[in-house]
Amino acid sequence: MAPTVRSCCNNQDPKTMHAFTVTYNSESHCQVLLQCWGSVWPRVLPYCVINMLLSVVLQYLQAQDGINFRVTDKGHSYLTMLVAFLVVSRATVSLGRYNQVRNSVMSIYCNTRQLMHQMTVFSSDNINQSGKQWRHDVAYLAMLELRSVMAVIDYQSDGIPAWDHPEFDEKIVARLKSQLFVGEANLKFAHHTNYSEYEENMRVPIRMALRLREKIVEQRKQLDKPFSWAEESQLLGSIDKIMAGYYGIRAFLTTPFPFPLVQMSRTFLFFYLFTVPFALLGDVSQPVAHCVVVFFLTYGFMGMEYVSIELDDPFGSDSNDFDNGRMAQVSYEDTYTTIVDIDGEEWTDKLRQKMDAGKFAEEIPKEAEAWLHRSVEV
Repeated sequence: MAPTVRSCCNNQDPKTMHAFTVTYNSESHCQVLLQCWGSVWPRVLPYCVINMLLSVVLQYLQAQDGINFRVTDKGHSYLTMLVAFLVVSRATVSLGRYNQVRNSVMSIYCNTRQLMHQMTVFSSDNINQSGKQWRHDVAYLAMLELRSVMAVIDYQSDGIPAWDHPEFDEKIVARLKSQLFVGEANLKFAHHTNYSEYEENMRVPIRMALRLREKIVEQRKQLDKPFSWAEESQLLGSIDKIMAGYYGIRAFLTTPFPFPLVQMSRTFLFFYLFTVPFALLGDVSQPVAHCVVVFFLTYGFMGMEYVSIELDDPFGSDSNDFDNGRMAQVSYEDTYTTIVDIDGEEWTDKLRQKMDAGKFAEEIPKEAEAWLHRSVEV
């Protein structure tokens, strides 16, 4: 078999890579500098070019026609500090929000697995039909809980509410709609009548968590050998943690970065960057040096702003977004392997067929696919 080699710009071992988000090798300077996948270069480059061309035009007019647009650079000296503070502060806050919502997402995945493990261990004495059916129902509801959270996250991009996803069977959909403000039945309990599908979609994980709690408590009657109240409390505690993660995601989605700060920082940013060419007219350096300074100043400040924009919205289909669908599929697979150990392939297939009714998109970014399968034979 021919050896595998990798260029200096793509030298990460495919066996260690994943496609949940942008991947890179921090030890490779060449790769970090030149990789376009997940980079802000494509979005920032037009601003750099425009500002550099503005600098060229101003210098040409000053040299050829004697038209002088020069402004003092003292104002820019003070403005640089203010703009840098605003841009860096915005990026810092955005990174904090990004990490917080990332922890909330991972908490949901972690505690869903924890719930499945606890359920199988505590009910392992019940290997008859009723025990298998109870585990099947709990596993299915737990997976729907996870699916409903993903539906809330993805609603802004695909516009599909949870109850329209095919993983939800007809009985569950009917019960959900009877409990939500999507029809006339429950409007008598409403405090206002301006309910949107987006708002009602956010209620679905809450209703599914209630149904999951009810099913867990039903073990007292459904199982031949019910487990103790302490063990039941551990299962209910896992659901509490799942919901804590969901409420963290919901807070992120409903509380965007404060608009006044975004508006102020962006106003100062654009004013500062596109007046830098005017301030440099009084400098005695060569025009090429001016262009280089303008280009990289624009890249630095505008690049930080676009980093903040990326961090503000980690959900969707952009390169740097979380791949919620693939991570949810991994959680489903972990549930299948847990169920197959105690109840066998028949019950695992029943569960898988219910969830396979609506598959997440199988496509992954072409850059991720290339990274996962890259090998060059020599």
